Amino acid sequence: MIRKETTPLYKKVIDDLKMSIDDSKYKKGDLLPSENDLCKTYNTTRATIRQALSGLINMGYITRKHGKGSIVIEPKKGLGILSFAGVSAGIGDQSLSTQILQKQTKQRWPLDFFYELNEIELQKGCIYFRRLRQIDNIPVLYEETYITNINLPRFVGKTLQNVSLFKTIKELYNIEIATGEQKIWAVNGDKQVSKLLNIKASEPLVHMKRRLQTNIKDLNIYSSIYCNTQEYFLQDYF
Repeated sequence: MIRKETTPLYKKVIDDLKMSIDDSKYKKGDLLPSENDLCKTYNTTRATIRQALSGLINMGYITRKHGKGSIVIEPKKGLGILSFAGVSAGIGDQSLSTQILQKQTKQRWPLDFFYELNEIELQKGCIYFRRLRQIDNIPVLYEETYITNINLPRFVGKTLQNVSLFKTIKELYNIEIATGEQKIWAVNGDKQVSKLLNIKASEPLVHMKRRLQTNIKDLNIYSSIYCNTQEYFLQDYF
């Protein structure tokens, strides 16, 4: 049986043009092909091409000028952290490094925890750690992580420096992310977080609170993440 292509065509156009810009086929200030030319290249309608170009505008790759067309601008780099696949998977080939600010420790849940916990979670307690993530030596993510202390023998002795948390728990404990939810705010950074992310105090940050449910009953992963988007924007595909 022949499987049908499921990726929408406008996303293929986005990916192709984005790759051409990333590979410097089109440089800053260059014009992209006209809508008519792109319609011919991809054998599609003007509506599909305009949807793709709007996507590139939202990603910061191009701008549109009346009478000229689509012009390549200096793009920021994207952080795919909105995906439940995790930071390492979302960032991809960019140079990601991790500084451990506090190693994994077993403890009780904070009294003012940012998600409601069930009785099993409260009974088992959590494993808590803090990390600072950098891309090309630029601090972009400060994260505090809490994991329900279930089925994680000797986890506190494992290194999480410059490795993926999700890949680690998958390989060592066969734990996978099943589903989750996340809440996102724009906030002013406090003194401590701003210093870690190397920005001025009170400058805006993205704050994400996340709960991820795994394939192990009652084993949930909670994160409080602060993101510096001065050099990078948040992105994901749906």
